[in-house]
Amino acid sequence: MEENLLVLLSVIILIFIEILFHFMYWSSKMALVHNFFVISDLRDVTNKINNQLDINCMLERYEHVSIHDDIIIFIFKTLKWFKSENDTKTKATKGLFYYGISLIESDNLNTFLHIVVLWKELFKLAPETDVIPESGFSKKEIISQIENLIRLLEYATKSNKIVLHLGI
Repeated sequence: MEENLLVLLSVIILIFIEILFHFMYWSSKMALVHNFFVISDLRDVTNKINNQLDINCMLERYEHVSIHDDIIIFIFKTLKWFKSENDTKTKATKGLFYYGISLIESDNLNTFLHIVVLWKELFKLAPETDVIPESGFSKKEIISQIENLIRLLEYATKSNKIVLHLGI
């Protein structure tokens, strides 16, 4: 009886350790992200009751990608070469509102797209590991996220739509 209890306890501890390991691994990979959505009009994604963005609606209805914060930080200075506006269109900035909402349209969207395309080419030249030392992402993972963003920006440009960025 005692022996069975010890075996059961050992199995429970091993399962707990494996769950803890997976949690730590995925939480480090998915910590902070910047979300990019393609929208036609800001009013389409605003809750009619309190005039706030309806994130759940956006995730279900609109094309979007998530880019890890480490990648955004790495390329952030070059993102200042285009302009964006906040969600009320009362304030403009160079690049993205890191902690807030950015709207990127027309010529600024084209510039953003070109910058990201060039970053993809630069990342192709990087070594396979330690591309962004703080992140732990492989070259393949980084390029995959960048390619997803390129596809989204190309779609927005061709469709004459707006890209809405949700900072961290």
